[in-house]
Amino acid sequence: MEEKYSINEILNAVNEINEVKVNTQIEVKKKVDNNDIPTNTLKLIEQAEKSKG
Repeated sequence: MEEKYSINEILNAVNEINEVKVNTQIEVKKKVDNNDIPTNTLKLIEQAEKSKG
Protein backbone atom coordinates (compact mmCIF):
# COMPACT_ATOMS: atom_id res chain seq x y z
CA MET A 1 0.00 0.00 0.00
CA GLU A 2 1.53 3.28 -1.08
CA GLU A 3 0.82 6.31 1.07
CA LYS A 4 1.04 9.84 -0.23
CA TYR A 5 2.00 12.74 1.99
CA SER A 6 1.75 16.45 1.32
CA ILE A 7 4.80 18.68 1.42
CA ASN A 8 3.48 20.32 4.60
CA GLU A 9 3.16 16.95 6.35
CA ILE A 10 6.74 16.06 5.43
CA LEU A 11 8.07 19.45 6.55
CA ASN A 12 6.18 19.19 9.84
CA ALA A 13 7.70 15.76 10.46
CA VAL A 14 11.20 17.09 9.73
CA ASN A 15 10.64 20.01 12.11
CA GLU A 16 9.51 17.64 14.86
CA ILE A 17 12.67 15.55 14.40
CA ASN A 18 14.86 18.66 14.55
CA GLU A 19 13.16 19.82 17.76
CA VAL A 20 13.85 16.44 19.38
CA LYS A 21 17.53 16.69 18.35
CA VAL A 22 17.85 20.18 19.85
CA ASN A 23 16.19 19.14 23.10
CA THR A 24 18.43 16.10 23.55
CA GLN A 25 21.58 18.10 22.83
CA ILE A 26 20.69 20.61 25.54
CA GLU A 27 20.24 17.84 28.10
CA VAL A 28 23.63 16.31 27.28
CA LYS A 29 25.54 19.56 27.93
CA LYS A 30 24.79 19.69 31.66
CA LYS A 31 27.56 20.91 33.97
CA VAL A 32 29.32 18.06 35.77
CA ASP A 33 30.16 18.52 39.44
CA ASN A 34 33.78 17.39 39.78
CA ASN A 35 33.93 17.81 43.56
CA ASP A 36 33.08 14.15 44.19
CA ILE A 37 35.72 12.81 41.77
CA PRO A 38 39.23 12.15 43.14
CA THR A 39 41.95 14.35 41.63
CA ASN A 40 43.90 11.34 40.33
CA THR A 41 40.84 10.20 38.40
CA LEU A 42 40.34 13.68 36.96
CA LYS A 43 43.95 13.70 35.74
CA LEU A 44 43.44 10.34 34.03
CA ILE A 45 40.26 11.61 32.35
CA GLU A 46 42.03 14.77 31.15
CA GLN A 47 44.92 12.72 29.72
CA ALA A 48 42.49 10.43 27.92
CA GLU A 49 40.63 13.40 26.43
CA LYS A 50 43.91 14.96 25.23
CA SER A 51 45.05 11.75 23.59
CA LYS A 52 41.65 11.34 21.91
CA GLY A 53 41.70 14.68 20.11
